[in-house]
Amino acid sequence: MNRAFLSLSLLLYITSAAAAQQADRDAWTKTIRPFLAKHCMECHGAETREAELAFHQLDSNLAGDQRAEIWIRIYDQLNLGTMPPRDAVQPSQSTREKMTGWIRGELHKGGHVVENKLRRPGFGNYVQHELLFGNNPVGRSSSPPRLWRIRPAVYDTVTQQLAKGKYTRPFTLKSGDGFRDFDNLYKLSGPDLNLLLTNTSAVATRLVEVITKDGRLQRGPQTPKQIFDLIDPANKEPNDRQLDEVIDWIYGRVLLRQPTGPERDRLTAFARKSIQQNGRILGVRNLVSAVLLNPEGLYRSEVGDGQPDEHGRMLLAPRELAFAIAYALTDRHPDGLLLKAADAGKLASRAEVTSHVERILDDKKISKPRILSFFREYFEYVNAADVFKDKELFRSHAPRVLVRDTDQLILYIYEQDRDVLRELLTTRKSFVQFGIDRDGNPNNMGQADRRNYLSYSLPLDWKWVSEQPIELPQGQRAGILTQPAWLVAKSDNFDNHAIRRGLWIRTRLLGGTVPDLPITVDAQLPNDATLTLREKMKVTREKYCWKCHERMNPLGLAFEQYDHFGRWRTRELGKPIETSGAIHMTGIAGLESQVSDPIELIHKLADSDHVRQVFVRHTFRYWMGRNETRNDAATLRRADADYVDSGGSMKTLIASLLTSDSFLYRSVQTQSMQPP
Repeated sequence: MNRAFLSLSLLLYITSAAAAQQADRDAWTKTIRPFLAKHCMECHGAETREAELAFHQLDSNLAGDQRAEIWIRIYDQLNLGTMPPRDAVQPSQSTREKMTGWIRGELHKGGHVVENKLRRPGFGNYVQHELLFGNNPVGRSSSPPRLWRIRPAVYDTVTQQLAKGKYTRPFTLKSGDGFRDFDNLYKLSGPDLNLLLTNTSAVATRLVEVITKDGRLQRGPQTPKQIFDLIDPANKEPNDRQLDEVIDWIYGRVLLRQPTGPERDRLTAFARKSIQQNGRILGVRNLVSAVLLNPEGLYRSEVGDGQPDEHGRMLLAPRELAFAIAYALTDRHPDGLLLKAADAGKLASRAEVTSHVERILDDKKISKPRILSFFREYFEYVNAADVFKDKELFRSHAPRVLVRDTDQLILYIYEQDRDVLRELLTTRKSFVQFGIDRDGNPNNMGQADRRNYLSYSLPLDWKWVSEQPIELPQGQRAGILTQPAWLVAKSDNFDNHAIRRGLWIRTRLLGGTVPDLPITVDAQLPNDATLTLREKMKVTREKYCWKCHERMNPLGLAFEQYDHFGRWRTRELGKPIETSGAIHMTGIAGLESQVSDPIELIHKLADSDHVRQVFVRHTFRYWMGRNETRNDAATLRRADADYVDSGGSMKTLIASLLTSDSFLYRSVQTQSMQPP
């Protein structure tokens, strides 16, 4: 290389780096330091040091672990919109983005990775609701390109279809705050890989098997003809055609396509070498294992195909769409009609996608477990089975039966498909001890020695009936939040848990946020058996506690109408039950009010447009596998309008999301997307 050119390049690099550093100092002087002085120093100055944070000595140098930790905390609070406090003067969105962009860039220079918490489950509500459903102009929606690990249920189904047997599940879904199948949560770790290799070996062994029966060598019970023809000991001269047939068979079963030319060449060379070194049976097992471990069989690829449109987006490729639609609704690979359409290039428009989404939604013969799974994860009532209860206190308690009852109620309302959210929140109907036998006939899921119907406060002489759902007593129940399963799931071992109940309503219906419990707080209620729960919770009104508890307690305490087994009651410890509560700190006109009991509270929430829109947001998260961003405003508004126009049809809402730009398109440059 020419020395003069090298010197010039080095000079240009040094000059540009110095200019960048100067620009950063300019940003510090003109933007960052004035922002801190205006919005932060009153609480985080030399004298106040709220939360043990003081910013008066910060400068533009973000190096050093201690400084970086402070700046990361500042970044998180600004990015989540939790600081400055709501009662303080708020910066504009553009100013907030300048701050977070500068901090993120400077920390990156120092080798510090800044996580965008807005992408994590449990942080979706931090995106301002008015930016998503307000009157502000919005652009075209899209999603970032992604590789998304397949769900455990899909892996199980596909593996069993390939070779039946007992396998250890290598993939799990995390439990926590929010939906579990988020696109950015899972990577193949060491333990996952070990289990995956074990399963792969077991599948390959079952598919590549020769047995002796009646004195004759035959193929194993799960060995396909193509593989047996190749490994049959009687076949003295296996040929390339037989090897090709095996490769075609395993590709077709695992990846639902034929190999490309280069793929076939690589596998053929690998198989020949392995057969030569290890023998035919082990060599073909290795061939099968190689295809089973293809990343395409373990991850969903969603990157788009073709030329970007004028908005910098690419439509998902037809095969990508086929898998995306199938995995959105089922735990199986795409069916024949989807694959046929994809291979013919007929999944290349919204109309073509809509026809298949609606076909699957309307076909009762196609199992769609993802729909019930949404409601299970959203309402969280399935956790009732994990809450330990002393059976001596109520011997009829059977939580798994309660969960099945609520499953049946949700499926019933879903099938009716009218005003679904409101029905889920307000219905007096319920299934009680209801199940289906192998012939599809209703039967009593309550065991003979368990009067589980007492959880619903039905009379002692109540007799089980197959014509369900039934009407529960007037004034006692209203929808899923008064189902015993939900009430038990939001309880403790020996008492109600008004905080969990209030937190669920605050986050899942009102779309609000509650800060995490500080590690310095000992969150214990008085251990006094003579006090009601409401009396015990008076300690949460201490100033330090109440700033968080006022978001939850008034919502959750209204449910003291029920005990921790979900039974309706009028007294606690011999004292009349107090069921007053409140909806407040929402900022939503017409919604805030005092309520006298849980029924009034629930009906007030069910009538709210805001609550409906928050439900749409949660529906979006589940089916998109990520939190909504400002970039998704057009998708969310369309989905909400479709739901309203259809009379509250859940099927229409799902179809709207699965045919939206956020589902169909991938952005070419993710940095061009609007920040959350």
